[in-house]
Amino acid sequence: MSNCVSLNLQELFDLPHLIIQYSANVENTLDMQSLCSAMYDVMLSSGVFPLAGIRVRAFSADHALIADQLPENGFVDMVLRIGEGRSAADKKQLGQSIMTKAESVCAELLSKPHFALSLEIVEISREFSWKTNTMHARLAKAEKPGSS
Repeated sequence: MSNCVSLNLQELFDLPHLIIQYSANVENTLDMQSLCSAMYDVMLSSGVFPLAGIRVRAFSADHALIADQLPENGFVDMVLRIGEGRSAADKKQLGQSIMTKAESVCAELLSKPHFALSLEIVEISREFSWKTNTMHARLAKAEKPGSS
């Protein structure tokens, strides 16, 4: 018997992956795990994505030249990759929710004139995206009452 579960095409393609790239110097002020957790919570509570598809990951840019190259300049750049099929209104609402929460988490950095926070939503075409994921089946089973 297969570990696959029957999902509609949209559920299989929901892939909300938030990739956060940041300048290494922001780690002195920003708890990156807290930012990742906050972004995860926004994505999950949006009701737009299945649990099994949500990913949030962060990577430090250890070497970066930013604006006028002052050593205190820093950035957090977020790219949300989502599957196609959502309305412009849904994408705008989701983006605003993520950005508002990120601004809150990054408030201390945003209070200084040396920080940039950005978000871009990128829609991925089904035709050019391949996935193999065993978590969907496991999580779908766990959501059913009485399953283990």
